[in-house]
Amino acid sequence: MNSSSRAAVALVFFFLSPSLHVAQTQSKTDNTSPSPSNFTAEYPKDRAGVLVENSGWVALSSEFPSKTRTKGAIAHSLTYGAVAGAVISEYPGLHAKLQIETRRPVICICHVLSIPGAPVLVRLHPKKDLRELDGGRLPILGAKIAEVKQSDVVPTEVVQPENTYWLVRATEDLPAGEYALMLGTQNMSIFAFTIANPPDGSAVPAPKKP
Repeated sequence: MNSSSRAAVALVFFFLSPSLHVAQTQSKTDNTSPSPSNFTAEYPKDRAGVLVENSGWVALSSEFPSKTRTKGAIAHSLTYGAVAGAVISEYPGLHAKLQIETRRPVICICHVLSIPGAPVLVRLHPKKDLRELDGGRLPILGAKIAEVKQSDVVPTEVVQPENTYWLVRATEDLPAGEYALMLGTQNMSIFAFTIANPPDGSAVPAPKKP
């Protein structure tokens, strides 16, 4: 078994292991799925894993939250879920280990047999020495699954040029900041990266909130 095959097998195990992501219910509809597209891009066929294009293909490492907390947890508990609580996942470090300058990067999920959910690009929020992912509000009245806050989901287009390969790209240039690829909005393991301002200091303005 060559190195690419071993990496693919390991990545599939990581994606599908039930202890590493929150199981989705059959009745749950994911309304944050990216739109199908027909964009084309070159991608590496000799590598396995999650990679981002940045003057060449660079591997993205998976990160798990160092802490997950619930805002309004007491009210949520005392009212048996009638009052929703907000789930916040914290990832160590103000910035991701990988920093890129490409404003509209292409991400390749390469040589992977299957993934647990639709690829989703999200924004993270820097706070002191960590980055926060807003998991939105816990569903009320007994539901057990939270998912990423809709306003933090970056509009993307996705193509599957061939079996076991997915390409993901934002629909427009992104401002500098903290981002991550998620495989399903209910999976709190992420593939994070930072879009940094170029050396000349020019910046893409952040989109205005509606």
